[in-house]
Amino acid sequence: MAGVAIYLPELTPGGAQRVTVDLANGLAERGHDVALLVSYPGGQLRPEVDDSVAVVELATPAIPGLGIVASIPSLARYLRRERPRILFSAMTYANVVATLAARLSASGTPVAIVEHTTVGMEMGGKRDVTNHLARWIYPLADRVIAVSEGVAESIRERTRVDPDQVVVLPNPVPVETIRQRADGDVIVPWLDDPDLDVVLWVGRFAPEKDLPTLLAAFDRLHDRRPETRLVLAGTGDERERVERLVSERGLGDAVAFPGYVDPAPYMARASVFALSSTYEGLPTVLVEALACGCPVVSTDCPSGPREILGEEEWGRLVPVGDAAALADALAASLDEPPDPDLLRERAENFASDRVLGEYESLIADLTGKADR
Repeated sequence: MAGVAIYLPELTPGGAQRVTVDLANGLAERGHDVALLVSYPGGQLRPEVDDSVAVVELATPAIPGLGIVASIPSLARYLRRERPRILFSAMTYANVVATLAARLSASGTPVAIVEHTTVGMEMGGKRDVTNHLARWIYPLADRVIAVSEGVAESIRERTRVDPDQVVVLPNPVPVETIRQRADGDVIVPWLDDPDLDVVLWVGRFAPEKDLPTLLAAFDRLHDRRPETRLVLAGTGDERERVERLVSERGLGDAVAFPGYVDPAPYMARASVFALSSTYEGLPTVLVEALACGCPVVSTDCPSGPREILGEEEWGRLVPVGDAAALADALAASLDEPPDPDLLRERAENFASDRVLGEYESLIADLTGKADR
């Protein structure tokens, strides 16, 4: 019997996916029997799953239009057969699937779902359907974990979840491991050039990351300071569109796209880290940048950046969609960088050991109730 089962549809790059892998690894390191349940095999994050974590590939039929909903029968069968002490899941659509599977399985396994995004901010198409389902299905979970106070507030306002069932647990960030990786290699020579100032962005190329605003801000900054460069690290459906925007602005010689990389060595060498999102949940990349002593500039979007950076004690905040303000804040960070030790100290508030201890308390609470 697996002690802790965690459902994650696929091991593809993404903030929530990486955090979920870190959660699985961290709980396994602390002695828990952990099974990571995936709908689809492979994925770029697969090598980052520790050998002590069992990766279970669910039999998910390819049914047009259903996606991971087709995993519900196989996930329910797994729960009925293995009867893990608790099931975690992450991301809205996966949370809906996990909750339904747990209830259909009649296994008695408590389910705790983790919401990484401000509920209701993702709009259009399937996202509207998912948000509607979450409103009615989230109350069936034994606990709803919000990664920030802002996310928790959105859950209470936009779903039918009992407010007492919502708890706030930040993402567990392996701060010490990130620092150990910071000396790794980079494939962008600009980061090792002392005559250049490098602005770094890391993430998934998606509409909510609002990279057009970041490019507009960098265009202004580069016009004032030709020695600046921009590195956009990650993968995603919007990458080709962003590359076209770079070309249209004539910034091809000043912007690099290294693809999916370990962000730590880049953060350790960058002059400043930028986040231009229109919404988040709790952007772990900001904590990772702080852990590396890298100055941070972020939009003051819902939710998370202000909870990480405070009232600008640990980084600068600018209005969403304001390219001029973002350019000015980046310039100010380059001119007056904060004390890196102060940033590293702030990152400790999100360190894995502290957060995993809170997860263990939640596991004990829910499994104790299930045993009674």
